[in-house]
Amino acid sequence: MTQKSGRRTKQTVYEEISRRMLTDARFLLKNGRWHGAVYLAGYAVECKLKAAVCRYLGVEVLPESFRTHDIQSLIRSAGLAEAVDSDKVIQVRFRRIDSMWRTEIRYAGNPPLPLQGGDYGKQEAENFLDTVRRIVQWLNTILLRAR
Repeated sequence: MTQKSGRRTKQTVYEEISRRMLTDARFLLKNGRWHGAVYLAGYAVECKLKAAVCRYLGVEVLPESFRTHDIQSLIRSAGLAEAVDSDKVIQVRFRRIDSMWRTEIRYAGNPPLPLQGGDYGKQEAENFLDTVRRIVQWLNTILLRAR
């Protein structure tokens, strides 16, 4: 997610990437590309959390030490652990993200490559995208309150 010039990615870029990935995930879902939809939707959450880390730290550019794909680490780094811990529904939704999404799933799909649990089907993808949509809405609400 870094720019070619070697500069680190900015908070606003992470926000835009999150929106684009979620839009693309919806497109893939509508067109029967369920595995790809799950993959991009998971990245939408990651990018939204990276933007939240920038906001929490009061920096425009995400520091190198926070460039991770670990959703739980990003939740903590964004100062959201307490908010997640106090909301059982959000906890369940983040657990779903953690249980289904890893960057390595980009290697599964077409052609099928080994993936723990196999490729994702329509219902799994629909449920996952609904979960992501609700998480992003929750994050938007939390981040607006923090302003």
